[in-house]
Amino acid sequence: MTVADVRSTAPRQTGLKSLAGVLAFVCLVLFLLAIEQKQAVAAWQAIRDDAAPAAGRVLDWAGRLPSGEAEGLSGLEAALADDDNPLAAADAAAVLAGEYGPADDATRAVLGGATFAGALVRFDTGASFRTTPLRIAAGREHFAFGQTFADRLDAPADAQIELRRLVPVTRGAPVGPSPLCSGQTPGLMAVLHRRDRVDLMLFRAPARPGPDAPVASVCGVWSFRAR
Repeated sequence: MTVADVRSTAPRQTGLKSLAGVLAFVCLVLFLLAIEQKQAVAAWQAIRDDAAPAAGRVLDWAGRLPSGEAEGLSGLEAALADDDNPLAAADAAAVLAGEYGPADDATRAVLGGATFAGALVRFDTGASFRTTPLRIAAGREHFAFGQTFADRLDAPADAQIELRRLVPVTRGAPVGPSPLCSGQTPGLMAVLHRRDRVDLMLFRAPARPGPDAPVASVCGVWSFRAR
């Protein structure tokens, strides 16, 4: 293929990519309009948390095809796998369990200590939450506009942040408002476990951590050390 051929096909490839992106967005909108509101919200959250990042990596791979830097099928597999942002904890990750005391005065005043027992998280001040796994976020990810987990928690860019959804402590009852969120309802917890230390972030519902999330969605950030 000559240089002239590459130049002549580049605008066509760019146009096809743009058209594919528009059609994908239109299909998504039509799909969300076709289902009930509650289901649409759940579908959009799933797309935002899981599908959107993968689609962005695939588009980046496609954009490198004309230059030959996409590494063919192996490059596509790597984009889909996203080893830098695993969806599950590493095999060597320790299971978080046990009692932890406050690591600073702010945590001591608001929560006291914390006990982690499977899905349950209990604090000395009486608050307790039941959680369910959402995904593992990398430290480099933004939890709010202009702020990453790594910066806020003083952690490496490849640190694994466990994101957990909050579910009712009592079956059939809703997750209620909490003084930890200024009387609003919390919806998500981020946990970073490092040896004898645990850092915990609490987010208001229905916000989800991301580059477009408002800073005000964060209820608080607290630190604990093993007792």
